[in-house]
Amino acid sequence: MARKTVNEATADQQLPALGIGPYLELMDKTAAQDADRKSARMGLLMLWLSDNILDVMDVELAPYGITESKLDMLLLLRLHEGRELVTPSAIADRLGIRRASVTALLDWLGKRGWVSREQSAKDRRMIHVGITPEGRALVDQVLPAFWSTCASLLDGLDSEERKVFEKILEKLHQNIETRVGVGR
Repeated sequence: MARKTVNEATADQQLPALGIGPYLELMDKTAAQDADRKSARMGLLMLWLSDNILDVMDVELAPYGITESKLDMLLLLRLHEGRELVTPSAIADRLGIRRASVTALLDWLGKRGWVSREQSAKDRRMIHVGITPEGRALVDQVLPAFWSTCASLLDGLDSEERKVFEKILEKLHQNIETRVGVGR
């Protein structure tokens, strides 16, 4: 779910930004004695960055009536189209979310006619999920804005910083995919 922007929330509803200081104080009180505090601080910033990136993407996708998580589901179905049959549990495993969350996403997408579900011919207990022509059309319409938003995330970096960041980002991505045992 996308967070409200500053313009959408009134001042009396907003919590003031704390910055990283109070979090570091809490870390000093609660982290294990041998914890690498510098790495924990950078990990916290990465976590905040990932949340902010999703918020930026959701704002950019709002005119299309879709969020990043819903688009991610449609992209997954589109990229696997014609390759193999996709089940809700396979989606949950790939996206690292609960089956109930997949069901809710599929219900939402299905109500808009963007995905279809069919019972397996081999095992009637199994459901196969696919993207509909309307879902493909939406993905085709949204992808230019999606790619532009992805590119804009690096606007503050010069070419040399981008090269270094790319190398670090690829290494972090590989390490985390190995850790969780799931890849894109």
